[in-house]
Amino acid sequence: MKTVALVSTAGGAGRTTLAAALSVLLARRGRPVAAVDLDPQNMLGAHLGLDTFARVGFGHAMAGQVEPWQGNTWRNADGVLFAPHGETTLAERTAYEARLAAEPRWCAQALARIDLPPRGVVLLDTARFPSQQAVHALRAADLVLCATPPEPAACATLARCFPSLRNTAATVKVVVNRLNPAREMQRDTLALLRAAVGDALELAHRVHFDAAVPESLARGGWIFDDAPHSQASHDLHGLANWLDAWLDGNIAGDSERTR
Repeated sequence: MKTVALVSTAGGAGRTTLAAALSVLLARRGRPVAAVDLDPQNMLGAHLGLDTFARVGFGHAMAGQVEPWQGNTWRNADGVLFAPHGETTLAERTAYEARLAAEPRWCAQALARIDLPPRGVVLLDTARFPSQQAVHALRAADLVLCATPPEPAACATLARCFPSLRNTAATVKVVVNRLNPAREMQRDTLALLRAAVGDALELAHRVHFDAAVPESLARGGWIFDDAPHSQASHDLHGLANWLDAWLDGNIAGDSERTR
């Protein structure tokens, strides 16, 4: 079993959408998938098909209020096992952030209890980096996918944070989300980002902007079902194919993490 953390250093990067989409696409490829929401916004469940926001979840386990946390999991129509964050108060979040600071391996140890076969994968949707949730996700991860929109402020923030992201035993890749090649500013921004992150930014890790993505989500669907021939659908399938191959160790140049 491997763990993949979806992180971002700026808001509006589409991290949660990517985490949910990759979970579904990998599950449809026959891979056992668990998705865990470490973000207090508690939005991953809405993307994965929950009709209401889960009241209790992983956040309460982090705060020491719910044990074991596996008792508050769901499985969606695509077979993704899902652990929501749950609706937490400010006091509860303060408590679990203090616990995470005091117990650096808490999340990694909790996630190790997920009973998936060797080909299984756990995808983590985290609060924005830097945060205790994101740092714990990095410690638990074999692979980190850092989502960013190709906008100057977001990419500058990522470039500043990238050394900290890469200071981990995990492989780190950048996913450029909501790309619009017609905008010259975005092309210039990507050139500057590539200079900052090097081989972490690859052609395969780009998802083009498509206004149909939020429309599909609002209807409870997916762009790759509603518009399977769109560029965004092609990009998401390509990213899922790359991730599927990486998980099987078929990507040259990316060594596996040794735990």
